[in-house]
Amino acid sequence: MRRLGKFTISVHGFIRTEQLNWESKSLFSPTQDGFSLLEILIALTIMGFLSISIFTITNDNIDTKEIIIKEDREYLQVYTAMYRLDKDFSQIYSPLYYSSLPIQTKKSGNDPYESTPSYAQQESNAKYQYQVSENFPTASVNIEPVPAVTQEEKNSLRFLTSANKRFFEDQKQSRHMWVEYYLKADDREELATADYQLMRREVKRNIYDRDLDFEKVPGHVLLRGVKEFKLEFYSRDQEKWVDNLRLITTNEKYTPRSLRVTLVWVDSNKAEHTQIRIFRPYWPYFDVVKDETERQTQGGNNNSNPNTPGAPN
Repeated sequence: MRRLGKFTISVHGFIRTEQLNWESKSLFSPTQDGFSLLEILIALTIMGFLSISIFTITNDNIDTKEIIIKEDREYLQVYTAMYRLDKDFSQIYSPLYYSSLPIQTKKSGNDPYESTPSYAQQESNAKYQYQVSENFPTASVNIEPVPAVTQEEKNSLRFLTSANKRFFEDQKQSRHMWVEYYLKADDREELATADYQLMRREVKRNIYDRDLDFEKVPGHVLLRGVKEFKLEFYSRDQEKWVDNLRLITTNEKYTPRSLRVTLVWVDSNKAEHTQIRIFRPYWPYFDVVKDETERQTQGGNNNSNPNTPGAPN
């Protein structure tokens, strides 16, 4: 006769039920006794505390990640706006960076001064004649159009830059384009953290158009929540920063050498932040008036080629 579970099986195949009597008890005793109510309550309490702790830690990590991403996104927008301005201004274009305006030279007669004509002006060919416009108010000594650097308001700036990139082949564009930075009122009543937003507009086609109207060109938002956007230009003659282009000389107005930008912006937590950056063009500085005077004195003006302006003789 064999014992199996709580049944006793005889050798003749008959099965009868009987209560098992274990002669010895092992470590895991197969008894009918379970956990008591107190033990179950303690286990549930421990499990509840563990679940709450895990949920709290996970939720805190998610909230911290979202806050960091939100703050990084706001700072990234500020740095992106500053990077665009730095990229455009560092590649500002003007022929006066490597050549000069027509130079006044002394002569004998009633008029003590006269403008020394360049090689292009001495030629009778009509293609070297130039007519000024609002965006190109003057020309260099080699009859190259000089783009205007315009500051219609204290918080706006428009200039010609060579930072343009053609993304498609055979586009009717060059590496030059007009760019303008200005402030615009933020019309978002509930979402706005400050009164203004920094805008940027660009003109890549027909940059020499005399009827070019920048107001008709739509701009795009660089940064929201702007409280102040201050532009200052360094005057070499006065040796100080000025906040208006009209306060510096004509040569400096066409070829600004340093720009200081003060940007005050408000984040989503209503906290103000201030960014002060100084931008400089890539053009090296040298005295173009002195170079042109020496070139004309040595007779180099009559041998210069207007197709290669600014090139040394």
